[in-house]
Amino acid sequence: MCGIAGFITKYKEASELSNNLEKALDDINYRGPDDKGTYYFGNVGLGHVRLSIIDLTRSASQPMLDNSKKYIIIYNGELYNYQILREKLYDLGVTFKSNSDTEVVLESYKAWGNDAFRMFNGMFSFAILDKESNTLVIVRDRFGIKPLHIYNDEKAIYFSSEIKSILCLSEKEFELNKKVLPEWSYYGSALGNRTFYDGIDKILPGQFVEISLNDFQVATSSYWRPEDVNFVSDKSHVSEENVISNVRSLLEKSVKSQLVADVPVGIFLSGGIDSSAITAFASKLSKKRIKTFSVGFDFDKGINELPKARQIAKKFGTEHHELVISGYELGDVVQSLVMHHDSPFSDAANIPLMLLGREVNKNIKVVLQGDGGDELFAGYKRYQTLSRLKWWKMALPFIKLSNRFTPKNKGYFARERYLNALSSPSDAELMGLLLTAEDRRCDPMRVFSDELKRELIDIDPFLEFSKCSERFSEHDIVQKMLLADTQIILPDIFLDKVDRSTMAASIEVRVPFLDNELSEYVLSLPSKIKVNNGSKKWLLKKALEGVVPKDILYGPKTGFSVPYKEWLKGPLESLFNDNLLTMKNKNMGYLNISEIEKLFAEHKKGVRDHGFLLWKILNFMIWFNSKPGAA
Repeated sequence: MCGIAGFITKYKEASELSNNLEKALDDINYRGPDDKGTYYFGNVGLGHVRLSIIDLTRSASQPMLDNSKKYIIIYNGELYNYQILREKLYDLGVTFKSNSDTEVVLESYKAWGNDAFRMFNGMFSFAILDKESNTLVIVRDRFGIKPLHIYNDEKAIYFSSEIKSILCLSEKEFELNKKVLPEWSYYGSALGNRTFYDGIDKILPGQFVEISLNDFQVATSSYWRPEDVNFVSDKSHVSEENVISNVRSLLEKSVKSQLVADVPVGIFLSGGIDSSAITAFASKLSKKRIKTFSVGFDFDKGINELPKARQIAKKFGTEHHELVISGYELGDVVQSLVMHHDSPFSDAANIPLMLLGREVNKNIKVVLQGDGGDELFAGYKRYQTLSRLKWWKMALPFIKLSNRFTPKNKGYFARERYLNALSSPSDAELMGLLLTAEDRRCDPMRVFSDELKRELIDIDPFLEFSKCSERFSEHDIVQKMLLADTQIILPDIFLDKVDRSTMAASIEVRVPFLDNELSEYVLSLPSKIKVNNGSKKWLLKKALEGVVPKDILYGPKTGFSVPYKEWLKGPLESLFNDNLLTMKNKNMGYLNISEIEKLFAEHKKGVRDHGFLLWKILNFMIWFNSKPGAA
């Protein structure tokens, strides 16, 4: 796994920005500490830092040129079907100078052009300079496992794995993109193609961008979308027995392909169904003893999945390692993660991921993880709820009435939030509110100043859900939610979290559930076979019977929960207060300081749980106070 950065200048030679590119690469050196390289051609500059995983020799270094020197690639990723494509290219007469998947990507583009992108089964973001057509093409994988950003101004077009490299290349002082604040207040992240930097965009999953080196025209296209899947319209059209068998074999096949590396491979084992399945298959398929890694926390109130993880590790004979995280040691980690995300990212699970990455880094470079399993196989409560939406709609008035007579404690507010979400006027708002701990009737935007709220009043925090609702309008509400999650929660929150936190420790994480064949097959199935009679993950559980112990498959879900809400009351309280004071002294007019002080006091006293909102605010303040290129 690696990091890429590059640019196309509009009025000067690329070599004039060589110092900027070198610094841009230094800023993301942790993504590829093993090697660094640059290439300049006319007005194009390409840079690469390498984490060596497949073909550790110099012949696989980048930027990589083909034999004709007319095609040059910088590549961040892994192509799991590269050996199959390599054989096809051999049949076309292609000769190779390395054993790397990078060269297969480059030669595939030469042979098949843009049609090659749909053939790639893996995780990647890359750029290819095509001197034949005088274009630069930039590509991101189907689900957005690997990040890719772009910025276009009057001087140049810049792109990079991380925003900090674009800041370095452009040397511009970027404005805060205020338009992301409404959705960030609900979800803790900027969604879709937007970022916190005005003008810097994300290239969306499954997209490629072609840039003309002649007139700098930029054309964006999709090579894959969930809409392209051949959906099965009805549960009666499939055999449950065949589907269960297919899922089992496709998952095993995916794990096998993702174990391929020229360095040792390990597994992040939470003790849940997804990571347990990967551990089961990997221990069966690997020629070496698998290393597994699990994490626990202080302030966990005795609830954690470490015992389950130990059980799985023992059953499959892994070399198991555990890490216990203390909130009293996390101030620097939280601040470091804000820098790595280049934004006030607010999924606190990035903390254990980075610390586990540091632990793993002592002896391995590659880790498999279970992301994508819940979104494909309906592992969240919201899918159950939506599968019984008609019943909920009928019962809603009576449930809301009865809830009014319960004690105003944590459970009351959680139920009230859920019931308010179910009262939403549209599918888009319903999906959006089921995905957050925030309640529209207790608007999280209240943490911003009155002036800022007036400025943002017309911005819809559920815009991305509206887009998905329209895109997937032909599907039932459960299928629509599943598809929306692959387009929003996966790329914008979960996969971004995994990439930034683990690459910060120079660790590559692979996600077998997002294999092309497996994901397309599961997406195509009717929702009623994924949420069978209201049962979460029914299909995956059936497929894993005999593979994963039944008490793991059907036992109570413990849950992987980072105790950031408790940390805010103690170990991280001073970090919060120090940053709030700095914001107050800056007097920028963005935050409602008195409201935030009130929320913090209520949270600390246990009057009401404002943990998620306060965590988002802490990350925003750290990001803003560090001035990473935004005013």
